[in-house]
Amino acid sequence: MDWNEMKKELARRLPSRDPLGNKGTFGTLSVVAGSALFRGAASLCSEAALRCGVGILRLASVEKVISAVASRLPEAVFLPLEENAAGGISGEDFARKLPALTFSKALLLGPGLTDSPDTAWVVEEAVKKAACPLLLDADALNVLKGNPILLREAALPPVITPHVGEMARLCGKKIEEIKADRREVALRYAKEWHCTVVLKDAVTAIASFDGRFFLLDSPNSGLSKGGSGDVLSGMAAAFLCEGKEGFEAAECAVLLHSLAGRAAAERLTESAMLPSDLLAEIPGVFASLRPFGTP
Repeated sequence: MDWNEMKKELARRLPSRDPLGNKGTFGTLSVVAGSALFRGAASLCSEAALRCGVGILRLASVEKVISAVASRLPEAVFLPLEENAAGGISGEDFARKLPALTFSKALLLGPGLTDSPDTAWVVEEAVKKAACPLLLDADALNVLKGNPILLREAALPPVITPHVGEMARLCGKKIEEIKADRREVALRYAKEWHCTVVLKDAVTAIASFDGRFFLLDSPNSGLSKGGSGDVLSGMAAAFLCEGKEGFEAAECAVLLHSLAGRAAAERLTESAMLPSDLLAEIPGVFASLRPFGTP
């Protein structure tokens, strides 16, 4: 798909934006992300979501992460959580404070949380008790490895965003098998566990539990760096927050992510570009959609 085709497709899918709207109109997205070891993940997904138009971004995390993100994102609001011995979020404290997230329009869980029993507690509590759309990424996916039935306990079909390695762990297949038949693998998992699957790779596949499928074949080696997935998860969560259902939110995010990646590669080269550079390209991508009728 060439640049103009991708722009037309994104412009057609983007949620309309009310010119008379206020911050409440565009929703509150709550992000549960980060740990002492992985502070950048929370920053990347949070800024991506804000750049995509959410009205309020609330980050729930430990104080070390909040301090790091607050210095970069003064627009965000924060819910401080207690830190466990490994520097991650305390599951017990998250369970106590979960009611503070109940008015969110969407909830993003996983980037930088670490793989731990506390993370499992956090994800299980959120999936079972949150009434809003959910996006599960990164360490939240580790919780699903032995417990995929958790996806069916969500109030609404969740969006999950595994790369091919994570998908191999989720479905018990080899990476080569998944790449050889990514459509069938993604659709089968989505249907079985009632979710939307964004199967990330050089070729990205999106599959819905209801049989819808979208494939974007737009390789960019510059996106093959830690943090690119955090940016994508923030984009997709933002579109969920603005009212798109899971499959449509994923389509918008994958197209936007690819276009921002192409713009960054053109400006900086695929070798030198960083995931954080995608954030600076988002406004330009949106501006480039104006000829296609998107404000």
